[in-house]
Amino acid sequence: MRANESIPNYDIKVREYTNYAIKSIKNVVKQFGPRPVGSEAETEAQAYMKADLDKFCDETAREEFKVSDKAFMAWVPLGAALLIVSVACYTLGLAVVGLALTALALFFIVGEFVLYKPVLDVFFPKKTSGNVVGVRKAAGETKRRIIVGGHTDSAFEWTYTYKGGRPAVAGIIGTAVVAVLLSLGGNIYCMIHAKAVFGGIVWGDAGNLALRIIAVLLYLCVPVLIAAFRFCNFKRPVPGANDDLTGVFISCAVSKFLSDNDIRFENTEVVTLCTGGEEAGLRGAKAYAKAHAADFKAEKDVQTVFVGFDTICELDYAMIYDKDMTGVVKNDRRVAELLQTAAKNVGLEIPIGAIPLGSTDAAAMSQAGLAAASIVAMDPTPARYYHTRLDDLDKLSPQAIDAGVKIALETVFLFDEKGI
Repeated sequence: MRANESIPNYDIKVREYTNYAIKSIKNVVKQFGPRPVGSEAETEAQAYMKADLDKFCDETAREEFKVSDKAFMAWVPLGAALLIVSVACYTLGLAVVGLALTALALFFIVGEFVLYKPVLDVFFPKKTSGNVVGVRKAAGETKRRIIVGGHTDSAFEWTYTYKGGRPAVAGIIGTAVVAVLLSLGGNIYCMIHAKAVFGGIVWGDAGNLALRIIAVLLYLCVPVLIAAFRFCNFKRPVPGANDDLTGVFISCAVSKFLSDNDIRFENTEVVTLCTGGEEAGLRGAKAYAKAHAADFKAEKDVQTVFVGFDTICELDYAMIYDKDMTGVVKNDRRVAELLQTAAKNVGLEIPIGAIPLGSTDAAAMSQAGLAAASIVAMDPTPARYYHTRLDDLDKLSPQAIDAGVKIALETVFLFDEKGI
């Protein structure tokens, strides 16, 4: 049975759940404001979400975990500092030192931002965050489980997204990539040229034209690397109305719809998951997957999938991700196609593709062995409101949220009918 066949006057009635989602988003933003991971505001917002789920679900919980709020984005200033020092080392002919510093910067960049590994967390103090979980049990034996989720925390502001948009962000990232390549290549060439690990001062008698050209190019990168120290403003968390309260309350709307209309699937358990710490490197999703790994393993005959909703704002840019974490993690194609079919059922043609930059909670679930995919509806260039103070209530799109609620409901009903 399709969702739109589950109750009379479905299209009219479903607007109640769109309105519920919009009203809830407004309440959270107005009552609690920005919600950086581990903050009092995030904790209070999660209590609000749990209180809602208490009404709709058979079981609810807030599962706490420890997380650093700043470690994930600290790779930007740290990487910039290491690259600047490596430029000085290159100039002085300390090629092996410059090469080591560049390799270390690259390790932090790849580890944190590309692979979302907690390589810097050990150097930062920890705070307490949590995942809010609501479960609507199956009427009979549980043979399937679908987890529908969004994240509760909001990001620290990205200075250059706010001030300059895509050109500024692309300029910072592009310059960093160029600086890494030049520093790696320059220091290696310096050692080859000098036939030693220390090459001699580039601007002295030991240098040649190629070494000096590389030096000039590296010097041109330095002002941009200095600017990168302000890439993330840790003093200004953003409202996060779209990213990702839209995903949170679209997910909660599913449980509310099922509860209000007394719908309980015979063999499918429906879980609403509101994760903390997504903006801190998918830490909440990772914590949830780790905490429930033994349960999922013990219930290997229960087909379990995760469907993530993140920043449902601009339908023209809607995309279902079967490749996540900047394309390095493969999500489950079957879950992506389930989402795509659900979208078609509500009259939307949404492509399946790879996320160009960044990640969603689905990547953490996929890494943990769960079948997962996510849907995002935001300009990926990125949008000017992405991780800025502009992500406020005036950017909410009732049309996009309505579509998100319908897609979420269709996905759940389709999964109950035939799984993946």
